[in-house]
Amino acid sequence: MPVVTLNGVDINYVDQGAGETLVLIHNVVANVDAFADNIPFLSRYFRVIACDIRGHGKSSKIEDAAKAPEFYNFERIAEDISQLLEHLGVDTYYVLGQAFWGGSAAGHLLDVDFPRVKGIIFSSSSLLSMDEGVPPYKMLGPQGVARFERMIALARSEGMMGVYEERIRSKQFWSERVLNSPEILARFADMHRATSPTAFANFPHFSHAKKRSIVAKIRQGQVPVMVMLGSDDSDTEKLVRGAREDYDQTHVITLPDCGHYLAIENPLDFNLAVSNFVGGCILRSSNGVSNRAQKAQ
Repeated sequence: MPVVTLNGVDINYVDQGAGETLVLIHNVVANVDAFADNIPFLSRYFRVIACDIRGHGKSSKIEDAAKAPEFYNFERIAEDISQLLEHLGVDTYYVLGQAFWGGSAAGHLLDVDFPRVKGIIFSSSSLLSMDEGVPPYKMLGPQGVARFERMIALARSEGMMGVYEERIRSKQFWSERVLNSPEILARFADMHRATSPTAFANFPHFSHAKKRSIVAKIRQGQVPVMVMLGSDDSDTEKLVRGAREDYDQTHVITLPDCGHYLAIENPLDFNLAVSNFVGGCILRSSNGVSNRAQKAQ
């Protein structure tokens, strides 16, 4: 895969297929390999672009804790991807973000690149903003907070394989499908090894003001939105409720036999759902049908 230097960092990326552009953004402790079961299928129908976000895979990392909050934030990640798309000559595009890091980065990218974003998909996430100084895992309740605080401590003391072993023990966001699959566990182990422990220990902040800006642009542009959830994931009702409160035209789909990592756990249904959503958006756009017109019917 090629590496390009943009926005002051090296960005490892993949660019496959032709046609309308679909951008895939992975979650924390992942990289482009998280979409290994998806890009070959999706690139039959779209130009698919994905990259290792900073701190992950073969893209740039820093391990200076004092500089980490400035380096690892969603504004910088969105700038990286926006500049990559400009470098690759992309005008308009669709974007998918996986879980909190990927979904938040996708939202920040829409805020930067609106109205170039023609549709957005949140996989196992929605727009989850928080008060200043409050880490996102505080939303998970006492048990989830305790698990994440332990994993962050392990990242600092033992590195990312300490986090990997703890995730196997705690089962945080890992369904039985993941835990019972040696192949999936091996992929996660590789992605842990390729992740900066300092990045993992510095979850970026997503402000309420930024969320208001993103939601306002979605509403203004009637941007098609889909939230994809796994049948075995947790707090899905809360995610759906929040997404619909943000934008009442949000399309929601639940995929069977998977938890938090839809693209890895159930690639068949993930690929079909994504291609059908983007293909439907393209068809409606070519027919001159907007979400607003559909709502009025």
